Amino acid sequence: MVRSHVSGCFWLGLPSKFCLLSLPKNDTIFTLVDEDGEEYTANYLPRKFGLSGGWGGFAKAHKLAPGDALVFHLIKVSIFKVYIVRTQALAEVDAAQDLRKLESNMEGSDTGGKNMKKIRKRAQEDVSFHSPVVLVGEDQNVTLPLAGSDQPEDRSSTEVINSEVLEDIKQLGSVGESREIKNFESFAISVNTLTIDSEIPEHVRAKYFELCRSQNTFLHENLMVSLNPKLVAGMISEIVDLADAIRASTVSTPREEFETWEHSLKAFKQLGMNVGFLLSRVGKLLKLVSESEKAFDLKRYNEAMNGKNRVKGEITTVEMQILELKNESMRLDMEIKTLKLQAEKHESTFKSEVSSPW
Repeated sequence: MVRSHVSGCFWLGLPSKFCLLSLPKNDTIFTLVDEDGEEYTANYLPRKFGLSGGWGGFAKAHKLAPGDALVFHLIKVSIFKVYIVRTQALAEVDAAQDLRKLESNMEGSDTGGKNMKKIRKRAQEDVSFHSPVVLVGEDQNVTLPLAGSDQPEDRSSTEVINSEVLEDIKQLGSVGESREIKNFESFAISVNTLTIDSEIPEHVRAKYFELCRSQNTFLHENLMVSLNPKLVAGMISEIVDLADAIRASTVSTPREEFETWEHSLKAFKQLGMNVGFLLSRVGKLLKLVSESEKAFDLKRYNEAMNGKNRVKGEITTVEMQILELKNESMRLDMEIKTLKLQAEKHESTFKSEVSSPW
């Protein structure tokens, strides 16, 4: 989220390709369902690819802030399930992953083994100064209140980080098991030990396999463990669509398209998806587009093309007018011929009468 999304004009733009392929073509009132099942309405404007009237109410009600990430899951034609990942939670996940890597490196040596107890204790002290980590799922909104938090303890929806905090943090770093990517036949997509292959069309799964194989890793293996498997399946499909769009882009593709793709990929990366290579490619293409715009006067080119199209339109109009005039000329010729015959007939009759005997 940027500032304009959560304050001021309250306008939220959506990826144009997603809008064109999946959303209504006419102005539509959408229902936004949050993690608690509360419903809000917002106007979807297809000509602008975004949400307007009513979006401000949702943003205010959920106290959205710049840096927060939202995931929209289209569950019906005009209903979005909205998942919110707070910027504080994303910072927590980053810290957790750093601690996990550090632990892995240090446990490999005797000195590291001795120092791990100190690191565990320091981790607990550091974490106690952060805001709660919000784990968002389709049917749950689990908050982990940390030491020093004033929030009341609710065992039905919360879990207090105790002396095993590092073990809990480690789980945030790996959603799927690290497995070797050999071939498509043995390729299985697992989330929280659950295989979600049935949630993903085979052609999408095949393209995702190629993406994973190109990086020699499962792109989803570091996702936050709280994400719902169906949501992860939707994310994978969107990433495949983005990869296809990047491959199909040309130098004339609008800069706004690349920026939209970049924004979406950054959101996926914040959730733990390994899409850095796609972000890098989009960044390089944006740079090339910028250089191309400088070398090529796109404004003058567009003006010339518009001028040519205008002249062609005028020529077509004139040609139609000429055709109409020709048809009118032919009609007048026929009318003149008819009137001339009538005049000659009357003149002949008149002469006959004049020259007749008295």
